[in-house]
Amino acid sequence: MGFIAALPAILWALVAWLYPEWLTQIQLPVPGAVSAGLGIVFLLAAFFRQWHWFYWCAWVGGSYATIQLGLQQPLAQKEVSQLYQAFPVWLSVSALLLAFIKQPTLLTLKGVLLFIVVGILPLALLLGPVANSVATLSPVELLTLPDWEDTGLAVGLLLWIVAMGGSWATFLLYKGSSSFAWSQWASWLALMVFLLVVDHRDASTWSSVAAVIGLLLALADQMLKLAYIDELTGLPQRRALVSQLQHLRRRSAVCMLDVDYFKKFNDRYGHEVGDQVLRLLGSILKDHRGFKAYRYGGEEFTLVFSHSDPDKLKSTLESVRSKVANYPLKLRESSRPDSKRKGKDARGKKDAAKAVKITISLGATLKEPGDTPDSILKRADENLYSAKKSGRNRVVLK
Repeated sequence: MGFIAALPAILWALVAWLYPEWLTQIQLPVPGAVSAGLGIVFLLAAFFRQWHWFYWCAWVGGSYATIQLGLQQPLAQKEVSQLYQAFPVWLSVSALLLAFIKQPTLLTLKGVLLFIVVGILPLALLLGPVANSVATLSPVELLTLPDWEDTGLAVGLLLWIVAMGGSWATFLLYKGSSSFAWSQWASWLALMVFLLVVDHRDASTWSSVAAVIGLLLALADQMLKLAYIDELTGLPQRRALVSQLQHLRRRSAVCMLDVDYFKKFNDRYGHEVGDQVLRLLGSILKDHRGFKAYRYGGEEFTLVFSHSDPDKLKSTLESVRSKVANYPLKLRESSRPDSKRKGKDARGKKDAAKAVKITISLGATLKEPGDTPDSILKRADENLYSAKKSGRNRVVLK
């Protein structure tokens, strides 16, 4: 899902490479399209308090402003050449630093300073001595052989884009990265492709628009996850469950699941350990096949089945109950080392972590004609109450 944020940049790269004539056939409001797109990202990110998006908006905006000012100023041909040889260095180094080094919180002095620096620093490339110094590291020069200089293609730059872009993308795929991480890669790729087709009118605007659309898609994906995915357990939450229950098949089943004595467990060991229990349960439910799991709220979960076979249901629910009941949950020590290195060194020397076991009660019901989301949940909840009343750590299916 995260990879979708990279599609605008990939599409832009394909069009710029295969059909560059299209760039002159579609008019864009310059620089209105980029400003409007960045404005939308700013507003949405601010509304949902996703402050880390601001740094990348500043990065795209500052780079685009540098390109526009460079095109408008009466620079000598040598200065223009230096600017475009220095630009890939800035884009590559700054993008990697922003992507892989932890940034300070935006609403702090360090965060504000970083935001300003990211937006303004590329403008220094408009100064001849600065651009000339940075251009000495340009991949256009380092990776281009003399025999390629007359081809009319920036072979060195192309090789650099393929090498760095391929390595970065491989890392993101290996890590299963988020849409935001992919949008960072896409922003870099979109602006680097501009340097390959720098002679085409509005190419800088198209590249910036592609970068902005990638950021918007990543932000939209993040908003959907905040609305429908429970952050603690990684399971869909109640809003997603209600939507699912409205489209149940004729042969379906629903189960309500609750952690036994969870309040007493929380009071005894603390909320951090309680969260550890919920994460464990979420992991077990996510990995178990045969149903779709949701976090209903608190310590309650809901399982939705796409069949109504009682024997199969009973077997699956007993499997879940047994797996949870037999799982030794090791409580984290309150005095554990702060640093990861000390914690790693301490492992294996002693096994002081206390292991506890938790149990769950499950109440399931089959879908009946005329059932509504409320009615089937109510019946499942009544069965859950029956399971608790009859001793807990058991399944009731009626």
